Amino acid sequence: MKKLITAVVSLGLMVGTASAGTDVEADRKAFVGHFKSIKPNVEFADYTNGVYAYDEGSRDQFEEILDGIPPYEEAVEKGGAEFEKFGLGKCAALADPAAARVKHPYYDEAAGTVVTLEGTIRKCYTEQTGKKMGTMKGKLARISAWVSDQAAGEKVNVKVESDGAKAAYERGKATFYAKRGQFNMSCADCHVYQAGKKARADILSPALGHTTHVPMYRAKWGGIGTLHRRYGGCYKNMRAKPIMAQDEVYRDMEFFHQAMSNGLEITDARYRK
Repeated sequence: MKKLITAVVSLGLMVGTASAGTDVEADRKAFVGHFKSIKPNVEFADYTNGVYAYDEGSRDQFEEILDGIPPYEEAVEKGGAEFEKFGLGKCAALADPAAARVKHPYYDEAAGTVVTLEGTIRKCYTEQTGKKMGTMKGKLARISAWVSDQAAGEKVNVKVESDGAKAAYERGKATFYAKRGQFNMSCADCHVYQAGKKARADILSPALGHTTHVPMYRAKWGGIGTLHRRYGGCYKNMRAKPIMAQDEVYRDMEFFHQAMSNGLEITDARYRK
């Protein structure tokens, strides 16, 4: 199965921005099939729980945290209050928060670029307040988490249809599988090929389902951060220079990354180590 995924990725790297060879559903099936081959007893739906789908001991701790008062609960509630305070519901793109979470990320044909949920929130915030918003944590992460909570139970459904969207998807896929940094590693090396194995004391989480619980609360951070904050942390772990959050490179990679989890439910259980 690793050879199958490698073949799919190699094709993506060869076609570059061309869209004739892009088959998102074939990529997704190969992606899901790989994880099924290494963990045949884990149900597809359970991948919303990330690494906790793999490790029973960690899963017990995870469930205990969720049964109590999750450490992100207050922050998410604050995000809801901030959504109202800053009038973000007045922006057409956020008028229905649940629909907004399901729609993003998407390819904006007019702008010729991928639009993320955080990008839409930041734009709306500026329109309503005249101020700028950060890109990885704080208000942005809290508000995005609250918006995502409104869609809990809905399924990820990233659409990659036009030639422009396919080109962005291919760029994102290439970034996901590209080697980088002093360790010469890719995102896939840890979270696809080595998923479920240990790196020091930590179990490497599967990339399948990664985007169902973002923004995430990480004990390491002591707060909520966006998917792009996590990308930056992974780049640092590979001894590579992180890219600025919400840069086109990360947006394209998110487009691919989220599409690989199509069919999984969005979850409000966002705690991670």
